[in-house]
Formats: sequence, structure tokens, C-alpha cells
Amino acid sequence: MPSLISPGKILRLELENFKSYKGQQTIGPFSDFTAIIGPNGAGKSNLMDAISFVLGVRTGQLRGAQLKDLIYAYDDSEKEQRGRRAYVRLVYGLASGAELSFTRTITSAGASEYRIDGRVVNWDEYNGKLRSLGILVKARNFLVFQGDVESIASKNPKELTALLEQISGSEELKREYEDLEEKKAMAEEKSALVYQKKRTIVMERKQKKEQKEEAEKHLRLQNDLKSLKKDYFLWQLFNIEKDISKMNEDLEGEKSSREDVMLEIQQFADEINEKNKEQAKYLKEIAQRERKIADRTTRLDKSQPELLKLNEEMSRIKSKIKSCRKELDKKKAERKRHGNDIEELHKGIKDLTAKLEDLNEKSRDSSGKLPLLDSQLTEYFQIKEDAGMKTAKLRDEKEVLDRQQHADIEAQRNLEENLQQLSNREQELNEQEAQMRARLKKILDTSNEHKEELSQLKKELRAMQDKHRDARNSYESLKKKIAELENQLRELKAERYETERDAKLSQAVETLKRLFQGVHGRMTDLCRPTQKKYNFAVTVAMGRFMDAVVVDDESTGKECIKYLKEQRLPPQTFIPLQSVRVKPIIERLRTLVLYAVGNTLVCDDLAEAKVLSWSGERFKVVTVDGILLTKSGTMTGGTSGGMEARSNKWDDKKIEGLKKKKEQLESELEELGSIREMQLKESETSGRISGLEKKIQYGEIEKRSIEDKLSLLKKEKRNIKDEIGRISPELRKLKEAIDKRSKEIRELEKSINEIVDQIFEDFSRSVGVANIREYEENQLKAAQNIAEERLSLSSQLAKLKYQLEYERKRDVESRITKLETSISSLENELKQVQKKETDFKSATEKASDEIDQLKKEVAEWKSKSEECEKEIQELRKQNSAATTRLSKLNRQINSKEAQIEQLISEKREIVEKCELEHIELPIISDPMETESPTMGPVFDFSQLNRSHQGRRTSDRDKLEAEFKQKIDTLVSEIERTAPNLKALDQYAALQQKERDVTEEFEAARKEEKKVADAYNSVKQRRYELFVEAFSHISGNIDKIYKQLTKSNTHPLGGTAYLNLENEDDPFLHGIKYTAMPPTKRFRDMEQLSGGEKTVAALALLFSIHSYRPSPFFILDEVDAALDNLNVAKVAGFIRSKSCEGARSNQDGDEGTGFQSIVISLKDSFYDKAEALVGVYRDSERSCSKTLTFDLTKYRES
Repeated sequence: MPSLISPGKILRLELENFKSYKGQQTIGPFSDFTAIIGPNGAGKSNLMDAISFVLGVRTGQLRGAQLKDLIYAYDDSEKEQRGRRAYVRLVYGLASGAELSFTRTITSAGASEYRIDGRVVNWDEYNGKLRSLGILVKARNFLVFQGDVESIASKNPKELTALLEQISGSEELKREYEDLEEKKAMAEEKSALVYQKKRTIVMERKQKKEQKEEAEKHLRLQNDLKSLKKDYFLWQLFNIEKDISKMNEDLEGEKSSREDVMLEIQQFADEINEKNKEQAKYLKEIAQRERKIADRTTRLDKSQPELLKLNEEMSRIKSKIKSCRKELDKKKAERKRHGNDIEELHKGIKDLTAKLEDLNEKSRDSSGKLPLLDSQLTEYFQIKEDAGMKTAKLRDEKEVLDRQQHADIEAQRNLEENLQQLSNREQELNEQEAQMRARLKKILDTSNEHKEELSQLKKELRAMQDKHRDARNSYESLKKKIAELENQLRELKAERYETERDAKLSQAVETLKRLFQGVHGRMTDLCRPTQKKYNFAVTVAMGRFMDAVVVDDESTGKECIKYLKEQRLPPQTFIPLQSVRVKPIIERLRTLVLYAVGNTLVCDDLAEAKVLSWSGERFKVVTVDGILLTKSGTMTGGTSGGMEARSNKWDDKKIEGLKKKKEQLESELEELGSIREMQLKESETSGRISGLEKKIQYGEIEKRSIEDKLSLLKKEKRNIKDEIGRISPELRKLKEAIDKRSKEIRELEKSINEIVDQIFEDFSRSVGVANIREYEENQLKAAQNIAEERLSLSSQLAKLKYQLEYERKRDVESRITKLETSISSLENELKQVQKKETDFKSATEKASDEIDQLKKEVAEWKSKSEECEKEIQELRKQNSAATTRLSKLNRQINSKEAQIEQLISEKREIVEKCELEHIELPIISDPMETESPTMGPVFDFSQLNRSHQGRRTSDRDKLEAEFKQKIDTLVSEIERTAPNLKALDQYAALQQKERDVTEEFEAARKEEKKVADAYNSVKQRRYELFVEAFSHISGNIDKIYKQLTKSNTHPLGGTAYLNLENEDDPFLHGIKYTAMPPTKRFRDMEQLSGGEKTVAALALLFSIHSYRPSPFFILDEVDAALDNLNVAKVAGFIRSKSCEGARSNQDGDEGTGFQSIVISLKDSFYDKAEALVGVYRDSERSCSKTLTFDLTKYRES
């Protein structure tokens, strides 16, 4: 932050013809806190424009298109007058007390004229003087126009950055920064282009140097290759002559051995035929007995369901006998109870009859005995007779009702007894029904289980039948496939001959793959030609790499070589994948194939191969018959036995695959299992199915029986319900009649008692009782009790008689007889079933014994057959061994003959190859002096190195590998060379060109560094200015915002802070302004209310002003969007910065005090000011005028 300026202030303002102010006017004096007030349209904002104008603000920001628009004019005609002028003079008071006047005049020509203390100056001096006072015209750090607050509140992060750049002064470096940035990019691009140009020339120079060295190397290698090939071909011819002589000797010995083996094979064949006849006899006996076993087993299987059926029948009969016996015991017990019940009833009737007679006798003895005097008794009888006469009719009615009541009560008792018996029978039937339903449920559950089991067994049987059928089909199919594979293997083995050395090599490779992790196999195992006709061509193209072993890296290869040496196994060539480099393809296994064959082309004939190889761009070409044409012009190959034998190795992998497939099919054949066992399981399942079907059938019969019984029970229950339904209403009706009659009887008794009591009233008093009924109750109570007891005994006697009659009528014996007959019948049936079961079991045991005997006989015959089979197998093994020996001898003879032919052919090929390649071999002039086994020229091997002639055969492969390696190395080097004879001249020219470009590159680098340093310097200055301003403003904004928002309710106020979007290049990115009013959560600025936005914007304005403080601050209606509370807070803040010594405060953190000139329409704002400037409209002169009012005199202490 710049050093603080000593505070000054605006003293007054002098105007002439500026905007709405006509003529000369002096406005002021201005206090530390002055409020400009007045109605809308009076000219308040024009007064602010006047201050802005004199301080150098541009016309466009003063609501005018040109300077002349700022001159007062009454109407449009006055605007057209010439010579119009206007000026504004601002008198500024320094801290020392001196005054300084700034004047800006609009001349008649429409231009601006600047004066300081009456002295005409230019704009730069004028602006410099204002800057020295802390008034920054460009940054407008002293003005807040109407609408600026809303504008600042709605600024986006980029616009806030632009505002901060104006305040900090970093905007002045913006143009220079962008120009240097563009120059830096151009310098970097130029430097990169020159560097690329230099790099291209250096690469071209290196390439030409390589071409020059390659041309020299090519000629040297050609001579070395020719000399090496001469030695190699001569050594090959020497070995061929030596091998032919040795093979002719071996051939004669092998033909003699073949004759002996053929005689031995014939003898074995005769013995095998004899044994086959003997074995056929044994197999016939075995087949006959197996047929008998199958027949008896089938019959045994068929008898199993019948036996199961008999067991089920026995179980069923036993169950029925058991239930019948249980029922019989129950009925016998019931019969015994029935007899006891009848005896008890007889005894009860007899006792009741005796009791009734005793009661009658007692009644007769006690009747008529009254303890009264004769006169009283006479009077009693006379009164009673009178009472009887007077109540005779009522008594007759009562007697009739009593008889009816007695009859109905008896009928009610009978009905209740009948209803009870019916209920008991219904309960008994319900229990029987529940038992039957439980039995039926059990039968249904068992039947369902049997059905599910039957369904499952049928499903299993179908699956067994399908499996059996599929097994037979699979057995036949597998046998057929195995036969086809054996034919293919025989054909492939007939076409190839594997030497002992090849077998050892194959075995060694398999061992290496098993022992070492990174061994993949031989080339012939990893790839193969797409068609068989290309076998020979690919074999020639691959050359020595055909039998090479592929490994992951060199260390694995070295470990394999060490193992081969330790085990004394033949040498092998190893290709490490890690070291192979092929440009076009990057796949791992294809890489090694491309390494082996390179870019070799395959052609059908030699003519096409010559065109491709020797005309135009040269290629390495091989024909399908094995002729190889190299880029260097040499041609080798042709059809040879050795190469053809090597080409057959492509079939090795196919043979191995066929063998594995055959083994897999044989294992599948073993997994199919025995067909016989499948048949036995199928028969057993059929028997189980038959047994379950019988069980289900018996269950259905019993189910129907129970359902019929349930139907009868249901019918009987329905009859009982109908009877109960008939009796219940009758009983209810009878009860209602009895109750009604009882009421009538009580009414009659009451009437009779009233009459009797009236008649006996005087007599009752003379006797000393309350009434006659009391007397009768005391004297005749015994008679009444006797009558009631008689009635009870009579009722019990009638009930016992009825029950006795019912018991006599019950038929108990017939059910017992029926059950005994049923049990007898079931026992007879059980005996018959048991007899049948015994017969079946004996038959089954007999069949089983026969089967066991037959199985023993089969085992004996099988033992003899197996012994015979072992002898046949032994003879076949011996015959096979002899055949193998014969085949081996034939192959060896054929091989020897083929090898002799091959050696002769190889000799011829070598000679032709030497002729093609213009290699002269030494020849003996007189061939008769040597004993050569072949026709043709006789070569002089004396020129051959003696160390090569004396080598053993076992060292031949190693020496040949050395020759081939040397030749291949030279050929590879020659093929890799593409000599360019003009490379020497071109190389010197490129060296000079490289020096020129290097000088150009150094100059470009120096220029780039110079521009980059300047760019970084400007960038650093701009960064420092920007960050200095941002740090000050962001440090003060929260304090100011808290002062503007705090209150008694919220003493801490709100929170506000600024964040940089990018701290490395802050001036290129935005600034995020966040304000959180008290009690409000975080929100974006757009979501704040209008008043909250205004307070936040004022906090930012005051923070900016504190960074570059001007001595005064002019604000135009900044309180427009504020409520009274916030207006008071803002006014209080401004007053705290302007009045009461605040302007002398020089605290850098809080900012300096300043003079405040505020335009406002709210009394709650301007009543805080020290002075008022009132602006009003003079309607007579049609212009604005002002009045000044000092408020300090009226300020409350």
C-alpha cells in the first residue's frame, strides 16, 4: 500500500454555466461530512458531475456526449449560440491550511482547459498534481455515482478482478504484459522451429554417415562370404562322400536282418490263430450261460412285483383282521354292559315299585287326622264343605289343568330324553366320521406319496432308458471315432520318419518346458503354415530357426544350454523373446516367427520368384519347392530329402493332438460304464414301479369303501338332524304351553285361596291361626310331600320301564356274529396269501441258486478265457514287437536308401549352387586315382583344413552350425546393408549445413531468453501490484462489513471475504466475493436481498477506498435500496470516518479518515451530517441554486 497522504478537503465549489447551474455560483463551504439534499430533478447529481468534471472525469461518464453538452442552455436555440463557455473551480484546503484551486474550463471551441491556482497547465501536470493529493482520476477512488453500488454488487468474478486491477495500478501493465506474452510465444515458436530444423539436419548427417560406412562394409562382407562358402561347400561334399560309403555298408546288414524278422512274424501269426480258436470256444460257453442268467434274472425281476403285491395283500388283511378283532372286543364288551344294564333296570323297577307301595300305605295311615275338638272339627268340615261348594267350579278347572299339566310334563320329559339320545347318537356318528376321515386322509397322503414316488421312478426309468440309448450310441460313435483317429495316425506316421536324434531333441524340449518356467517350445510347436503345400517353402524360409527353442529371455536360454551340456544332449538354438526386435509387429509369439522368417515372400514357381527378387526393389523370396533367392542375388535350395524330412516336422503337433484326442475318447469310453449294469438298474426300477401301482390300486379301493361309509353316515346324520329339527319346535311349543298353564293354575289357586280365606276367617281366629291355609300347610304338609314323592317315583318308574323296553329291543348279537364271520373269512384268505408267498419265495430262492451256480460257471470259463487272452496278448505283443522291428528295419532301409539319394541330391545341389554363385571348387583332373562311390566330378579335398577332415561325426552338427552361423551372420549383415555410393559427397555438404543451422539456433535461443526475462519481469511487477492491493482490501473488508452490519441484537455483525480463483496468475482469473449477513447461512451474492447487496457493495467500496484513500469521498444516493436501520448503520460508519477527529486517524489497517460528500433523500441519513447543501430549482431563472446549512450548532452533546 502506498504511503498515506496528509488529509485535505474540498472547501468550496465555484461554477459558471455548468449544466443546470446558470451564471456564476459558489457552493459551500463543505464540512467533513456534508449532505447534499433536494427534490428529484433539482440538480443534485449535476453538482456531483461538476466535482467529477473539475477532477478530470471523462465526458461520457458525466451523462453527456460532448463537452458542449455540459454548458448551461435554456433551450435548444441557446445551444446553437457561439462563444458559450463554462468552468468549474474546486478550492481544496491542504492540511497546512493553505488553499489550492483546480479549474477546468470548457472553451468556446468545445475543448478543455486546465488551471492550477489560475496557471494554465496540461492534462499530465494537472493529473499528476491530483495524484499527489491521492486523487486517482482513472481509478475514480473518490466517486460513487448513482447506480455504481448496484453495479458493484452484480459484478462477476472477472469484473471484480478488472476493478481491482484499476485500483492497484496493475492494469497499466496489462498491454505491456500481453505484448511481451505474444512476443515470448513467437520467440519460443521460432526457437522450436530452428531446433527442429537443426535436429533434422543432424539426423540426416548421421544417416549419411551410416550409409557411407555401410557401403564400405558391404564390399568387405561380400568377399568374406564367398571365401567362407567355398570352405563350407567343400566340407559338405567331403562329409557326403564319407556318409555315402558308410550307409552302403549299413544297408546290406539291415536287409539281412529283415529276412530273419519276417520268418519270426509268420510263426507268431500261426500261434495267435490257434489261441483265437480256443478262446472262441470259451466265449461261446460264457455267452450261453450269460443268456441263461439273463433269462432267470428277468423271470426273477418279474416275480418281484408279484411278491411285493402278496406282501401288500398280507399287510392289508392283517390290518383288517386286527381292526375287526378290536371292533369285536368292543362289541362283546358292549353286550356285557347291555346285560348288566337290563339287570340294573329290573332291579331299579322293583325297588321303585316297593317304595311306591310303602308311600301309598303311609299316605292312607296319615289321612284324616286333625287335632281339633269335635265341635271345631264339625264346624271345620261344615265350613270346608261350604268352601268346597263355593270353589267347586274353580277346583274342577284347576284339576283339569293339573291333569293336562301332568300329561304335558310327561310328554316334555319323553321328548327331552329322545332329544338327548339323538344328540348322543349324533356325537357318536361325528366321532366315527372323524376317524374315517383321518383314515381317508392317511390313505390319500400315502397314495399321493406313492404317486409322487411312482412319477419320480417313471422319470428315472425314462432317464435310464435315454441314458442307456445315448450310452449305446456314444459307445458306437466313440469306437468309430477312435478307429478314424488310428487310421489318421497310421497315415501320418507312415509319411514321416523320426530319427533317434529327433526323438532325443523332442524329449529334451519337453524336459526343458517342464523344468524351466520361461520355455515355450520349438517353432514347429508354436506355429504352422495355413496350408500343407507351404510346408516346404516355410521350412526353407525359416532355415536354422525352424527347430529353434523359444524362451522368455537370455538368462533362461543360458540355463537351458547349461542343462543340455550336463545331460550330454544334442545342442539347440534358442531365441530369447526379450532380445528379438521386429518393427511392424509387437505381439510376443508372432515376434519370434517374424524374427525367423523376416519379410520372406512365398511364390509358386522360380520365374515369379526371380521377378520379385531381382527386378526393382529386392525381396527375399522362397518357392514352394524350396528354392531360396536372397536380396544380395544368391540363390540356394531346391528339393532335397533332408529338407523334405524337416518339412514333415510341421505334422508333429498334429500327431500329438490326435494322440491326445484318442486318449480323451478312450477315457470317455471308460466313463460310459457297463451296459449290463444299466439294464439291471432299469429292471429293478420297473419292479418298483409295478409294486407302487398295486399299492395305489389297493389304496383307491379302500378310499372308495370309506367314502361309501361316509356317505351312509352323512345320510344318518341328516336324518338325526331332521328328527332333532322336528322335535325341537314341538318341545319348545310344549314348554311354552306348560309355562302358560302354570300361570293359569297359579291364578286359580290364588282365587280359591282368597275365597277359602274369606270363608275360614272367623274359624281361623277361633283356632288361633292366621288363615286356613297356614293350618293346612302345618297339618297337611306331610300329605303334600307324599304326593310329590309319589309323583317323582312314578316318573322314575315310567322312565326305567321305557329304557328297559328300549334295551330289550336293541340287537347286539347280530353285529358280533357278523364280525366273527368276517374275521374267519379274512384268516382263511390270509392263509391262502401266505401259502402263495411261500411258493413264490421258494421259486425265487431256487432261481437265485441257479443264477449263482451259472455265475460260478461263467467265472470259471472267463478265467480260462482271460488266461487264453493273456497268452494271445503276449503273442501279439511279441508279434507287435517283431512287426515294430520289421517296420523299423524297413524304415531304416528306406531311410538309408532315401538318405543315399538325398546325399547324392545334396551333392548335386551344392555343385549347382557353386555354379550359380560363381564359386570354383578344386577338382582332381584324373578321377580314376580315387575310389569315389558316386558319379560326377571328383573334388580335391586336400585344400580342406585338416582339422575339419579329422572331425568325428558327432562334432559334425556343431561344425555345421558354426559354418551356418558364420554364413548367416555375414548374409544377415549383407542383407541389412543398403549401400549408397553418393553418401560421401552428401555427407560433407550436410556438415556445413549443420554448422549454419547451429549458429541460427543459438541466436534464436538468445532472443527467446531476452523476451522471456522481460515478460517475467512485467509479470512479477503486475503480480506484486495486484496482490498488494488484494491483500489490503481482503484484510479490511471483513472488519468494515462487520461495522456496517453489527447491531445490539447482533453485536458481532456479519462476515465478508474475498477469494482468488487462481493464486498463481490472479489478474487472469476471477475474484469471488462472499458476504454473509448476521444469522444468515452462506449464499451466493445473487441470492442476497437488495439491501444486503448494497451493504456488501459499500463494504467493498470502503475497503477499496482504504487501499488508495483520497482525501474526500463523494457518494450519490447510495442509500436508495437500504431500509432505515441499514441507512443509520451506513451513515454512522461514514460519520465515524469523517467527523470528530477521524480524519486525523492514520491507522494503516483501518484506513484513513476522509471528507464525505453524500447525496441523499433520506432524513435518517443526512441528519447525521455536519452540514447540508440544499439544491432547489429556481423556476424564474429556470436553473439550479443552492443553500448551505451548518448542523454542528444543533448537534446534541
